[in-house]
Amino acid sequence: MPLPTMFLEYDPAKVTVVFRGVPILGFSDGTMVSAERDEDAFTKKTGTQGDVTRVKNLNRGGAVSINLLSGSPTNTLLSALALADETDGSGKGELRIADLNGNTLLHAGIAWIKKLPKIEYADDESGREWMFDCAAIDTFTVGGST
Repeated sequence: MPLPTMFLEYDPAKVTVVFRGVPILGFSDGTMVSAERDEDAFTKKTGTQGDVTRVKNLNRGGAVSINLLSGSPTNTLLSALALADETDGSGKGELRIADLNGNTLLHAGIAWIKKLPKIEYADDESGREWMFDCAAIDTFTVGGST
């Protein structure tokens, strides 16, 4: 009897990113978004006789990177938010990433732009990488396709 075959579909247009209620538009080719927690959830401590203790890390902070085309109108919005944050602290807000192809979801109630992206110009589209810090990623569900 043959083994069952798995068939999945993925549409990058169904990955949504929203910062402070505003949809992020104009992703560059390649990796659009990446996210990870700052630290491991647990560390292991081993005593001199081999006894092991698992220590829970309460840090739920994380980092998110978003890659946009250099011509994306979202760059202007994010620049204004970053500069406002530097001026008076008003640029922070909620960050949400959802993969509507399935059930992957990331939510951070307080996120901010870490720094303005590097600017490059070349004979091809070079894009802009926006890096965000998150005080706590309170929802981090790595799901599959539905």
